[in-house]
Amino acid sequence: MVELTVEPAETVRLRLERTLATEEVNLASEAGRGRTEELIEETIRSYEAEALSGQAPPFSSEERAAIAAELRNELVGLGAIAERMLADPLAQEWMINGPKRLFRDTGERIERVPDLVFDDDRQVRAFVERLLEQVEGKRLDRITPRVEARLPDGSRLTAAIPPVSSNGSTICTIRRFRLAAGTLDELVALDFLSEQAAGFLAACVRAGKNIVVSGRVSSGKTTLLNALGQAIHGTERVVVCESSAELQLPRLLPNCVGYEARPASPDGLPAVTLDALVSDALRMNPDRILVGECRGPETMAMLWSFATGHAGMTSVHGESAEHALQNLVRFALTSGARIETEQALDWVRDVDLVVHCDRPRSFGAGERRFLPRRIDEIVEVAGVEGRRLTLNPLFEGAGSELRWLGSGPAYVDELEQAGFHVG
Repeated sequence: MVELTVEPAETVRLRLERTLATEEVNLASEAGRGRTEELIEETIRSYEAEALSGQAPPFSSEERAAIAAELRNELVGLGAIAERMLADPLAQEWMINGPKRLFRDTGERIERVPDLVFDDDRQVRAFVERLLEQVEGKRLDRITPRVEARLPDGSRLTAAIPPVSSNGSTICTIRRFRLAAGTLDELVALDFLSEQAAGFLAACVRAGKNIVVSGRVSSGKTTLLNALGQAIHGTERVVVCESSAELQLPRLLPNCVGYEARPASPDGLPAVTLDALVSDALRMNPDRILVGECRGPETMAMLWSFATGHAGMTSVHGESAEHALQNLVRFALTSGARIETEQALDWVRDVDLVVHCDRPRSFGAGERRFLPRRIDEIVEVAGVEGRRLTLNPLFEGAGSELRWLGSGPAYVDELEQAGFHVG
């Protein structure tokens, strides 16, 4: 076989990459990095043997050391960076704004990590591409200059390269979904909500109420949806539909299946949209449909499932429970369904309950810090007055201080049967 290049460094690199691909070496693991170290030496020694026999151009001892060091830095070094980032017990999200500008969200604050840097933008891009190797069908190149992918550990990666990245370098965020709590009881232990509120929400799930979880970015919506989902009876048929699979319920519930949407690919594969998946879910004989997040045309498909008697849950971005419902109305109006505001309000009226998650912030000493996440609103959707939905607050307080107000809801008798006693 004839090499396409006579440059020793490039020849060694090509042979090494070929071997790594053949052996499917995982560079993000300690064992994979150890094997890579061995292969670097084996490949260089093999090349040296060919050079001694005159079959390849020779290189000096200095060139050999430089080649080995460069390969270790690019392959083993990037694996170490990936492992450090994904294993960091404090980091909830990583932000790469450039080779020397890495930040992490610890839950309490967003801080720069000065001792974690890349050599240059080429290394940042190689790092992202290495992570994408673990995800089938995802790539980052001139044809696909932006990418969103779910990594094997459940983390969500979003990245872009110039010109989509206008700051001239590769940018990337890695959002980690490390569930510190998987059930409502565990959330109670974290002061996310009170024991009384947890009992109420569990009864709402058992009674088949339609629940919307709202909140800002990174306020605990996905964690709460997972916890609510675990209150579903094991015999119920549950279908989970998501744009990026983050909920753990298909793995935890015995009669649950999951759908994940995908964009159209550069290879010509058509998109699989979230609204199409929600429509498909209706033909899966579900007792309950969960939509990871509503922010577009899937809103009408979800509301249609509510209207046809399927219990369901979803999450929506919003600054408050009322704002989240207003967003649902907006999404319904822009879904292409050609409905008027009054009709959209009537559809959204099928939502029974809104639970709002908050991530309070403080600004002491000129620095923004985040306080522990918590639920600060649990409201019933009581009806429609004019062009507005009317809400009935069911609890007061926030987090561990949430206290039942005793005012409703209209389905309180169903909750009694489901195990929540208001007396």
